[in-house]
Amino acid sequence: MKISLVSPYPDITNYGLRTLSSVLKDHGHEAQVICLPDFAGDGESHHVKMSEERYSPQVIDQMIETMRGAELVGITLMTHYFDSAKQITKAVQERLGVPVIWGGFHPSVRPDECIHHADYVAIGDAEDLILQLVEAMAAGTEDDLHHIKSLIWKQDETVIRNAVGSLEQDLDAYPAPDFGRDDHWILFEGQILPVTKDLLRRYLHNGTVSRMFGRTGYQTMTGRGCPHACTYCGNSFYRDLYKRQRYVRYRSTEHVMKELEDIKREYPFIDFVWFSDDSFFGRPLPDLLKFAEEYRTRIGDPFYLLGSPGTITEEKYEALVDAGLMCIQMGVEHGSPRIQKMFKRSTMGNDKIIRSAEIITKYADRTAPPQYDVIYDLAYETTEDKLHTLRLISDLPKPYRLQVFSVIYYPGTSLHTIAERDGLVNDEKAEIYDRMFFERHDSYTNTLLFLAKTGKFPHPLLKLLIDERVVDVMTSDYMEPAGLVAKRGMKWLRKVMRNPAIERARAMGTMQGFSNFEARLEGMTGANAGAAPPRAGDTF
Repeated sequence: MKISLVSPYPDITNYGLRTLSSVLKDHGHEAQVICLPDFAGDGESHHVKMSEERYSPQVIDQMIETMRGAELVGITLMTHYFDSAKQITKAVQERLGVPVIWGGFHPSVRPDECIHHADYVAIGDAEDLILQLVEAMAAGTEDDLHHIKSLIWKQDETVIRNAVGSLEQDLDAYPAPDFGRDDHWILFEGQILPVTKDLLRRYLHNGTVSRMFGRTGYQTMTGRGCPHACTYCGNSFYRDLYKRQRYVRYRSTEHVMKELEDIKREYPFIDFVWFSDDSFFGRPLPDLLKFAEEYRTRIGDPFYLLGSPGTITEEKYEALVDAGLMCIQMGVEHGSPRIQKMFKRSTMGNDKIIRSAEIITKYADRTAPPQYDVIYDLAYETTEDKLHTLRLISDLPKPYRLQVFSVIYYPGTSLHTIAERDGLVNDEKAEIYDRMFFERHDSYTNTLLFLAKTGKFPHPLLKLLIDERVVDVMTSDYMEPAGLVAKRGMKWLRKVMRNPAIERARAMGTMQGFSNFEARLEGMTGANAGAAPPRAGDTF
């Protein structure tokens, strides 16, 4: 049986979708992977009203032709890609007449909304679910699917919600993600093209983290789940969904090493690995030390990973640096104890943030500056809360870089429930579905936050500018005219930076040669993503 799996994400790695493809292939089915990167609004610094028709009619026509022969279409989506999934689904149902299943975070938290568009909705982990659904369809028993855990489906006009299933505890039971090229397709330059080594290299080279270091990276996960339940994060939903089950699980070191060895053998141009586990340092110390040693001897490429305050110890960090750790991304999020409590991050307070940063800085001569995540624009923040964050930043040991994100009350998170209760969610389409986390709201404290992003802003000057007396003056009515002038200047600068030539240059990782872009992606509106240009002498 042929199944077409579709991803609308700008990031084409998509660990989950590719793992589904491997599972289906291992059981004798044909799995087709189609990447349709939707860059609309991704990375914008201000709100952009986007059309619900995310793909051109020509692209939809090509997609339908590419899917011919499929008996089931699967689409993965997060909240921002709801319109993409709707457009794809409508075309498939009307023109191919085959059922569509939605999976991923948004269908998991909003199944009742999604089942109005899709024929099936998968909740949570879907490897076992999709295999059972395909086998039922192949056997002609799709009218009785009550046995498939975590599936939402329709029987005539009745929506049936099956019970939630159990999490697979042995992640080695699942194969590595499918990074083959047979029946793999990607949208590029307005054309859906077969994936080649060259095209894959160009996308991987210009992935967000790869481009940061000028390398060609491969993204994967060594485990699933997060030890924390932060209220702004989807893990808070999944932990509640799988109550009384072990939520944080890891693949064995051998399973991961075999995947990386295979991928490097097939694609020797990969010279960098990005582990996107929610909290890599949650691994027990003996397991992590073994992982570090095996990676150092068998892989050896520089790598990037995520960590959280309190889970980072010097013994773990030193072992990973010795193994090739190039850079770490750590969630600082907020410096206010009051907001940390709202975020359920009180156990990761400023003392642990500073201690973790000190461990990281100790090895700064062997790594790139760490990336610290910060959340701003929370409706519950007072000026004092914002100053707490800026004070924390002014105490962080250098070097570092900040990644700043405007908070979004994503459905399914505890923070969404709180915000909805307090009347802060009025128009979900504009405020959540179409809103990007890089949107900026100009204010005195936000301006200081953005000035501090590079880590090069002098800490003594930052401390002076967040002195209460200075803040009182800068936020007073007397300064309002100057503030308006500054906002207009920022608006003009952003308009200049949204010039199509500049945006395409940023997407390709170069600000030179605006007149010649060989790797422009159809529909890109400001995303720092895309495909890198071919290099002279590339042969595959």
